[in-house]
Amino acid sequence: MSTSSTSSSSPVYFNGTSTYSSDLQQVITRELQIASLPMQLLQNQQSQLTSEQTAMQSLSSSFSGVQSAITGIDSATGLSTYGATVSDPSVANATVSSGVLNGTLTLDVLSLGSKSSAMSNSGLLTVTDPTQDNISTGSSYTLTVDSKPYTLNLTDTSLDGLVNAINSSGAGVSATIVNVGGSTPDYRLSIQSQNYAADTIQLTDSGDNPLMTTLATGSPVTYQVNGQPSTPIESNSRTVTLAPGLSVNILAAGSTDITVSQNGSSIANAINSFVTAYNAAVDQLSQSHGTGGNALTGNSIVFSLEQTLQQLTNYTGSGNITALSDLGLTFDSNGHLQFDETGFLSTASQSMNDVLSFLGSVSGNNGFLGIASQTLTGVMDTTTGILPQAMNDLATEVTNIGTQINDDEDKLTTLQQTLTQQMAQADALIASLQQQNTNLTNLFSAMKVNAQLISG
Repeated sequence: MSTSSTSSSSPVYFNGTSTYSSDLQQVITRELQIASLPMQLLQNQQSQLTSEQTAMQSLSSSFSGVQSAITGIDSATGLSTYGATVSDPSVANATVSSGVLNGTLTLDVLSLGSKSSAMSNSGLLTVTDPTQDNISTGSSYTLTVDSKPYTLNLTDTSLDGLVNAINSSGAGVSATIVNVGGSTPDYRLSIQSQNYAADTIQLTDSGDNPLMTTLATGSPVTYQVNGQPSTPIESNSRTVTLAPGLSVNILAAGSTDITVSQNGSSIANAINSFVTAYNAAVDQLSQSHGTGGNALTGNSIVFSLEQTLQQLTNYTGSGNITALSDLGLTFDSNGHLQFDETGFLSTASQSMNDVLSFLGSVSGNNGFLGIASQTLTGVMDTTTGILPQAMNDLATEVTNIGTQINDDEDKLTTLQQTLTQQMAQADALIASLQQQNTNLTNLFSAMKVNAQLISG
């Protein structure tokens, strides 16, 4: 048998001493290469499936964007289509909430009202450090607001502690500390009612001694709506409800008209988001076509998802608006949606009811939004959706192949150890025989020399 040398890149499994050790090393290498072929096929499959997972995740993200955009349109068709405009914003500002209706009313603010206020009496204990001193000794006080008493038991008997106790009492007043002494501190307790009303405020100590002087007696906010009622409405707050779902924050005395109406701006913004998400999904699907396509090229799920997008845009309504094109949505030559926002706003201003009827709602399971939500649920539902199911199947397959690869690696390790042991034993035996051959050759050579010397 002739010997051969191992490649510089071939692994060395044992340190042989025979002249055939390199041949034995190559026997191990060839056997391991042949045995690893099934595992290499599994690794290729695993790599392909991992690439499919990556592409599938990108599709899931893009379709999740479409689903969120549908939800956004649904939200925009509700209260956000309503807005309130105020002819004189210096008098009041307005907000709308659930139940608001279109219409115009006139608000006449006759008085902004005022809050009652009181300050601790002069002649009480002088407070130079509100963290240590107080206007009265003791730890028990009674705060009376509009004849309703509130008992204050202080754990911190300083003026700071008294202020905190008043503000935590729930009496509908706000307390603070003011310095009326200038450079020579003289801290006083100041209390103001939270309501615009003629509230009375008094604070007494445990000896029932009054500690407060009224600075101002408040008055209510007064206003009329459309000149009614003849006796103006009184409110203890400058935030008042003028109609179902319509509240105003009164800023000044005066008169202003408030108009509630619907407009399509919020819906237009939501449709723009839908167009962006839809086109992103189209672009993502396009990456799974052609010779340069990604790992999902030829996969049936790509065709299913393309059909889903077609179902969304092919929806037909039964009212005056029957298709997305009536809302200004059209396709370009690349299959991307385009949105004519100006045209949509014009349509919405002329017939908002027709727009809302066509769009429908997700919760009502009707109109474009209801059908679109159902369709996308079939794609994205975590239990029954085709994308989550496909991704779960891929993940299971990748895991199973990974387990097979690990098993094959264990088998290869065992085979390598067995072959290494066998070849090492063979190499040792060959080395031993070669050494014996060398010894015998040397012995015969010596005998020949000796014979020649003797025959001389």
